[in-house]
Amino acid sequence: MTAPQDNAPRAEGPLHGVRILEIAQYIAGPFAGQQLADYGAQVIKIERPDHGDPFRVYAGGRNIEDYGFNFRAYNRNKLSVTLDLQKPSARDVFKRLAQQADVIIENFRPGVMDRLGLGYTTLQSTNPGLIFCSITGFSPDGPYSGRPAFDTVGQALSGMMHMFTDPDKPRVRGPTIADQATALQACSAILSALYAKSRTGKGARLEISMLDASISFVPDAHCAYTDTGVDVSSETRAAVSQALVMRCSDGLLAIHLGGVEKAWRSLAEVIGQPELADDARFRERGERSRNWNVLLDVLAPIFARKSRYHWQERLNERDVTCAPVLTVSEVGRDADVRHSGLFQQFEHPEAGPMAMLRRAARIDGSRGPDQLAPPLLGEHTDSVLREYGYSDANIDALRSAGAIGPRARVTAT
Repeated sequence: MTAPQDNAPRAEGPLHGVRILEIAQYIAGPFAGQQLADYGAQVIKIERPDHGDPFRVYAGGRNIEDYGFNFRAYNRNKLSVTLDLQKPSARDVFKRLAQQADVIIENFRPGVMDRLGLGYTTLQSTNPGLIFCSITGFSPDGPYSGRPAFDTVGQALSGMMHMFTDPDKPRVRGPTIADQATALQACSAILSALYAKSRTGKGARLEISMLDASISFVPDAHCAYTDTGVDVSSETRAAVSQALVMRCSDGLLAIHLGGVEKAWRSLAEVIGQPELADDARFRERGERSRNWNVLLDVLAPIFARKSRYHWQERLNERDVTCAPVLTVSEVGRDADVRHSGLFQQFEHPEAGPMAMLRRAARIDGSRGPDQLAPPLLGEHTDSVLREYGYSDANIDALRSAGAIGPRARVTAT
């Protein structure tokens, strides 16, 4: 199917009618905006005319240089408007859009929006119901406020990276997590403020730092330390939860025993070692946790002898929680993923055939209306400005002054 490219908020979404200006780049701010757009809000992404969100060219694009997969992953269901906010006329346009906005999401360093004359106090004076959400790396008034921050810093300072890292061979692994944790906190705060506004008519000033959000994302680790003095390491959670990954003859299998003693005894029987269930080192959950690495060494050669399908079938028969460790390329072929309809195939007018995730939640059995493809740079500048009352002559004047970018390559329909 061809993904629609219209400007209208999707009527089927619960956030239909909510207008959001997103002046953010990379992950945390855009991911927060995307979640709200997935539920029907009209999210207008403000980008610089010359190159837009740096994520557009982070890893190249399919057929289009500034349409890379990093950008597409966090910007579906949005409209792109180009504004050079260094120019007074462009700042005037932003203020005009902000007068009708419900929410602004920005992730500049503290003070940047104020220096542009687009801070909360200025914009709230003409729009008392405005919800102004600032996403920063650190507390805006704290000792690190002027420092740059990316996901790695959020993971490192929150204790999260310590729990992921092999101290003997340290290296960064896996996806960004601090960014997404920050976006989730921002989205929750915005939804709470929107609900309060529906009752009081008042807006709010929201501040979310990546450091605070990252710490909040791992509350059990911090509770373990403040309550018991346990400094959680990279294998503490696995030992306590009895979670393991075994290498089989053809791949990896994940198993989670949890606190269910029956699961442990079933595992011992499935591998043909029922006597392990009563071994003094492993009989009780606490003993298994204390001897976790010993247990892994016992199990490893047993699982390596046969395929993960063999072990998965027998563990499933005994209701032991397990799953193959899939590569990203294998995920889309999984039976439950295919059934869920999470991926949408569509034809982009310039990029060609592409796949796009849909929102994770279903409402009344639906993942929502047809989606908007991630926008090309400035794709909706003219149509959005017309919607906000600008004439073609006004738009031409702004373009001549360099306040907005060139006409879009693809015209929204």
